[in-house]
Amino acid sequence: MRKIFLFPGVALVLFFSFIGGVKAQQYDSLLNILETKYPQEKIYIQYDRPYYNPGETIWFKAYLFTSNMPSLISSSVYADLIDDKGNILQQKILPVIGAGAASDFVLPDSMKSSLLYVRAYTHWMLNFDSSFIYVKPIRIIKSTPAAAKEKKVHTYSLQFFPEGGDLVDGLLSRIAFKAIDEQGYPIPVKGDILDSKNQKVVSFASVHDGMGYLSFIPDMKDKYRAVWKDKNGVSTETVLPAVKDKGVILAVYNNADKIIYNLHRSEGVPDNFQAFQVVAQMQQQTVYTARINMKVKSEVSAPIPTEALPDGIMQVTLFTDDGKPVAERIVFINHDNYSFITDLHAPEKNLTSKAKNVLQIDIGDTLTSNLSISVTDASATPADPNEGNIFSEVLLTSDIKGYVHDPGYYFKSTDDSIRNNLDLVMMTNGWRRFKWVDVLAGKWPTIKALPEPYLTVRGRVLGLRESDLVGKELSMILKTKTDNVQIMTIPVGTKGEFTIGNLFFFDTAKLYYQFNNDKNKALTSTASFDFRSEAVRFPYKPVVGPQPFLNPIVPDSAIIKRNERMTRLRQEDFFEGQRVKTLEGVQVKGRVKSVKDKMDDEYTSGFFSGGDGYTFILSDDPSANSSLSILDYLRGKVAGLQISGAGSSTSLSWRGGTPSVFLNEMNTDIDLIQSTPMTDVAMIKVFRPPFFGAVGGGSGGAIAVYTKKGEAARSSVKGLDFTNVNGYAPVKEFYSPNYDTDGDKGKGDYRTTLYWNPYLIFDKNTRRFTLPFFNNDNCKRIRVVIEGLNEAGKLTREEKFFE
Repeated sequence: MRKIFLFPGVALVLFFSFIGGVKAQQYDSLLNILETKYPQEKIYIQYDRPYYNPGETIWFKAYLFTSNMPSLISSSVYADLIDDKGNILQQKILPVIGAGAASDFVLPDSMKSSLLYVRAYTHWMLNFDSSFIYVKPIRIIKSTPAAAKEKKVHTYSLQFFPEGGDLVDGLLSRIAFKAIDEQGYPIPVKGDILDSKNQKVVSFASVHDGMGYLSFIPDMKDKYRAVWKDKNGVSTETVLPAVKDKGVILAVYNNADKIIYNLHRSEGVPDNFQAFQVVAQMQQQTVYTARINMKVKSEVSAPIPTEALPDGIMQVTLFTDDGKPVAERIVFINHDNYSFITDLHAPEKNLTSKAKNVLQIDIGDTLTSNLSISVTDASATPADPNEGNIFSEVLLTSDIKGYVHDPGYYFKSTDDSIRNNLDLVMMTNGWRRFKWVDVLAGKWPTIKALPEPYLTVRGRVLGLRESDLVGKELSMILKTKTDNVQIMTIPVGTKGEFTIGNLFFFDTAKLYYQFNNDKNKALTSTASFDFRSEAVRFPYKPVVGPQPFLNPIVPDSAIIKRNERMTRLRQEDFFEGQRVKTLEGVQVKGRVKSVKDKMDDEYTSGFFSGGDGYTFILSDDPSANSSLSILDYLRGKVAGLQISGAGSSTSLSWRGGTPSVFLNEMNTDIDLIQSTPMTDVAMIKVFRPPFFGAVGGGSGGAIAVYTKKGEAARSSVKGLDFTNVNGYAPVKEFYSPNYDTDGDKGKGDYRTTLYWNPYLIFDKNTRRFTLPFFNNDNCKRIRVVIEGLNEAGKLTREEKFFE
């Protein structure tokens, strides 16, 4: 039998069947339901550095994945800064642009806590197991008075994990083990397995990070325990799992080019243990099925070809012939095919005080890539030796339960030693994004939180009869702080409910409203209105035990002292500036802004500021008023932009895609753009593809039209009722001084993060970025970290030090 399975970008031809009449289609269809109706999202976050001081800013970039591909499910990410008691200190709602979202948390100077957590999730993720919600501990370095050190009492534990799940009487079994301390960190261990007569059965010793495995043939009439010594030399005993009288053992061996699994069953088992189904899945997609007849043979081995499989965790489950899961194992497939290369070098390097440096980043392929870069003073914020990275978190730790120590180690190479150590991680951790028992019983996740198209405001009209609401619509005007305006007509349900969806704005806005065609506001004045922004409150407590949210590694005393000194100097400099009220004899020189720069500052915000494209200031163009429409005016002015047709039948095309259209930064349609009088238009910006401020990443670019301030709403807003609504977290620009022009070299520079840019967007036309930045006062070693993804789901990470 030959069966074809599909994976993103991969066609797999897998075979294996000993007898006919298999039920592989049943498992395949169940996984298909999971993948199509209940796809799982996960988040990875890059920070500008691993440690922070009070008063500093935590800069971060979140990446969103589904099936290890850029996610297209959610358009908003929620990020919470919380303390160790679960109190939310700050919450940010961020737009997802090209599977990425960036923001910051500002830490107060008076911080009392030395440990905070960042928690990130989407509305959709709240439907599933909360164990897979992103949570990251953040160390805050702060001065504390010396205190007498209490002698800490450590506790240690040893856990055993029979391969496949069970020990079976008379069958050779591999048993993985893991030794940890009270915080979940690994400890070395060695000892002996003893039977009930105190006879040694086998010795064992950890081989990597407290992990290892042993093998022996158990007897159900016996009981086994491990006798071992902890780090303090104290002898300890751990009881092994009980032995079953009959059953089947699943053993999996991970070779370089294929997976070998071995099935060994007991003699005299019932009929349903004489034939089995083997099902392997990755990211809720079937990659292998086989039905194995074991009526005659009690032991069978078979290969799972892996050449065409993507990198990541594969779950192998053994079912009895009547569909009961009886053994399971996860294994990691690593072809080292999950990444793409960025070429980072420094054409200009100068580590003297406030000196200029230049970084250059090149990407060889033409796929759209979304990257972020952090440049820090390495002597103040060295890398956490046990921190993960985008490879380890996306492909490994985000898919399993339990703490993995130093996850980045497993992606340093594909050597046999690393592969074998990674297999120990697979044997001592569980993959539980879904349970086969529940799936086979038809117990699907309960969906209560649906992904919304960007921001949504819901409301209800109160105080009117249902008959008054039949066929009614609300006229609404959304006006942002930058005076951008969107005019909308919203239908009202018979119960008074209404929904305003797909809003995209930052900070807060005023939402003006009244019933459509409501003469003298008779109906509007009678009714009352209730508005609710769709802000999510996290329903679970963040810290449920020490292991999933371990304390970050504490930097050494020299690093702490350096951070404290830089913080003190920064604070002293700030307060000194507060005391200065008058400046005498100061002459400030700077570049005079052009009309285009002034217009951009006045009219644009967020992703519409600056940008790669064309800007047209209509007051500078006498021919503008003679154009029939906005699109008529743009004809022939933008290379590659095709404008066909006229009036309501006008269509747009650019580089094979359709440009998104915005009026005052609100997504709209061509008809509204065409009906906007040219005399009302102040500026038009045309963004080259891709434009990440558009829904879906803007593969066709974008056209943003700005009306003269107040023209669109001046006559309409007057006299209307309004409510304030919250938008996305305001975009804060990372401050990077330019000592070539700022002329402020005499002021102390105590920055630890020298440069941060969360949006480096590469495509076929932009394959190089040149990034200038300036050193602080005394940095002698610079650390640069680049991470990100491309549209094909490949990841990248590059870390370099310049000294």
